[in-house]
Amino acid sequence: MMKANRTNIAGIETLTIEGNDPSVAVIMLHGYGANMHDLFPLWEYWHGEKFNWYFPNGVLPLPMGYYEGRSWFSIDMEKLEKAMREGTHRDMKGSVPPELVTTLQMLEHFVSEISKKHKTVILGGFSQGAMCTSHLAMKESLKLDGIILLSGALLAEDKFPKAARALPFYQSHGTQDPVLSIDGARDLEKKLHAMNFSGKLHEFRGGHEIPASVIHEVKSFLNQFA
Repeated sequence: MMKANRTNIAGIETLTIEGNDPSVAVIMLHGYGANMHDLFPLWEYWHGEKFNWYFPNGVLPLPMGYYEGRSWFSIDMEKLEKAMREGTHRDMKGSVPPELVTTLQMLEHFVSEISKKHKTVILGGFSQGAMCTSHLAMKESLKLDGIILLSGALLAEDKFPKAARALPFYQSHGTQDPVLSIDGARDLEKKLHAMNFSGKLHEFRGGHEIPASVIHEVKSFLNQFA
């Protein structure tokens, strides 16, 4: 049984698993209101001991009653709740959260530190984590070899860097997602293809979630780095 370690990397609290192959690292960013423990159990399904795993805590505290959630940037809860009541979705591609630039700078330093230790780095995330991942993937200064985008959307399109190197990607989204629209996911796929990224959006019948079929497909995506 491999032991999880709790550490601080570039100012971000992180759960880590040290794998058998020191050359490959996988970083996974959780969604709004969760924390570094949320996606942590998935490492055992995704090649487990083969890779080195990093699960950072969102940089913004978000009290959730009986536990402290975290986030990467704030959201307008009134707009979200109104959209969900009306069965509509917010326009994310024109939205620029006030903390986005600062958060991306912190994550850029975080990924850079991990890249010093590993030859191959895969970055991914769920929801907010996926949206942060899509922006970081565009930064030519970062050493990334692939990205995983789970239930994300095209966010702050005008903030995307103009130049980017092409990367392989895995993307999934539920066609009945009440939080982030499937259209936003499709817009993100188009954006990635326009920048010569290789991959496709895997749509599933479901909501804002990571179903078993997606867990299996992510494992297949990671096979190319094993």
